[in-house]
Amino acid sequence: MDDVNPRIRLLRNALLLETVPESELEQLSSLVRTVELAVAETFTVRGQPSPGMVLVEQGSLEVLLDATPICTLSPGSVFSEDSLVSNAPAPATLRAALPSRIGVLERAAVEEQIENMPHLWEQLDRAWRHRVLVARLYAIDLFRDLTAEARLRLADAFEEIDLPAGSLLAEDGKVLESFFVIREGQAELHLAEGDGPSSVPLRSGEYVGDLALLEDFPQTATVSAPYGLRAMKLDRAAFAKAIDADGLREVQAAAARRKESIL
Repeated sequence: MDDVNPRIRLLRNALLLETVPESELEQLSSLVRTVELAVAETFTVRGQPSPGMVLVEQGSLEVLLDATPICTLSPGSVFSEDSLVSNAPAPATLRAALPSRIGVLERAAVEEQIENMPHLWEQLDRAWRHRVLVARLYAIDLFRDLTAEARLRLADAFEEIDLPAGSLLAEDGKVLESFFVIREGQAELHLAEGDGPSSVPLRSGEYVGDLALLEDFPQTATVSAPYGLRAMKLDRAAFAKAIDADGLREVQAAAARRKESIL
């Protein structure tokens, strides 16, 4: 094993990548860029855009929350795996405690080559569904009372779709039969003419048509994808297959409470 690329060993330390085959890790290692840090040099700042997943190769990095050190990263450590899955901001500040060398794997670089790494894509997609999409479902009142297992089943039941520029997710006055969660890109919610803005942007994590999983009703606004986007789609058939009787009762009860609060 001594002839194994040292960066492959580092990549193996990421839980997200532990089942990815070595041939794909070899490709992934070629995408890692090297960054040298001087003592006390800051690399990431909490709340700012994450530069990517960090692999500590030499030295030592402090992890800080609100300027307070909470732990130290030694060689072999991996930081911010989730940056390969979503565009969430950096979860903490990283500052070099010693002269250090790190490897940085940027999400954009991975996505450019993802078609050549199908096993990696499966891992990243599953992680996105189980970490990001499940959390989003929990934040929606319709699905909050479901068990964690039920939300996982729903997350796995979504179909990923790429919508070309000019597509419609919903149309004013027409019945919608699918529930959409925006994964990447931006949609536009078009409002009736009035004193406010004529449209409102809908970004990653926002959704359209959750009640469409339960009943027919005309939509009250049009939602378009003027520049195209990637969305997760759950239609009624997939929803019915993924949900059990107890889960369906919970969703129907939440829908009834929502209607009561509106009336």
